[in-house]
Amino acid sequence: MGIPNLAFKFTNGCRSIDRSRMHATMSTSQQTLAQSVSDSGISLHTGEVVNLSILPGEPDTGIRFRRVDLPGKPEVKARVSNVSDLLRNTTLESGAAKVSTVEHVMSALHGLAVDNAVVELDGGEPPIFDGSAQRLVEMIQSAGMVQQSNPRQLLSLQSPVSVMEGDRILIALPHEGFRISCTFADERGRMTQYFSVDVDPGQYVKQIAPARTFTFAEDIEPLVQQGKIKGGSIDTAIVIKGETILSKEPLRFQDEFVRHKILDIIGDIALLGCPLRAHIVAIKPGHAINSKLTQKLAELLA
Repeated sequence: MGIPNLAFKFTNGCRSIDRSRMHATMSTSQQTLAQSVSDSGISLHTGEVVNLSILPGEPDTGIRFRRVDLPGKPEVKARVSNVSDLLRNTTLESGAAKVSTVEHVMSALHGLAVDNAVVELDGGEPPIFDGSAQRLVEMIQSAGMVQQSNPRQLLSLQSPVSVMEGDRILIALPHEGFRISCTFADERGRMTQYFSVDVDPGQYVKQIAPARTFTFAEDIEPLVQQGKIKGGSIDTAIVIKGETILSKEPLRFQDEFVRHKILDIIGDIALLGCPLRAHIVAIKPGHAINSKLTQKLAELLA
């Protein structure tokens, strides 16, 4: 399907569409953190101990990642146009600034409705903590939130937008809020789970943020050979071996795996740069197809 002719207007640094597939509306004010907050931990893929700080951001600046360990402290904006790698994580890169595995940080910020922030780190990847977004949520909540003078722009779909890769499908449907309905199954058809949730800060904190990342035991060696998961352990992820769950604690939800997939979708869609009003229906999502949908939505705004 070709992209129809669109009429645009510029508002607060994002293009809003007057008609056709998408339009923009204003709702409440932008938000940022009331103060800076910091923590440290092991990164999942590099295995390095990294110090992470989240700082308040100026209005209309969005989310930026700053590498304080590099000369000049280069930054990369959290935009899908800066995605450079999607192998088992989402990586952003711009000039000398490269940051991997941004999806949990982006998910927590978006889930708690943070519009503007600077994420500083002294390494190439944020800490994985326990594999969920729970520690990130605690950090943001401890910092507190303040409203900013500029209005928030919300992007609303007028007709469906979809992407497909084999048996993987993501569809964004017109919706008054932000809802995600997700069906997960691994490549072998195991662990099929379904969950649907209206994403707002309250629901995000209770239903999504605690869900941890996971992997199947047979996928570990190939990932190691690719130089990945150097910081992986049952402290940072759930391992599925046959019918056995290897974890430092019991599952937090019976359907924890699909909830983590939703956590990742939220983080990847947040790279659109503006909150989205839509109902996303996802079948077997992953970073690559999540990014593909985000890119398609961004192209409608270009």
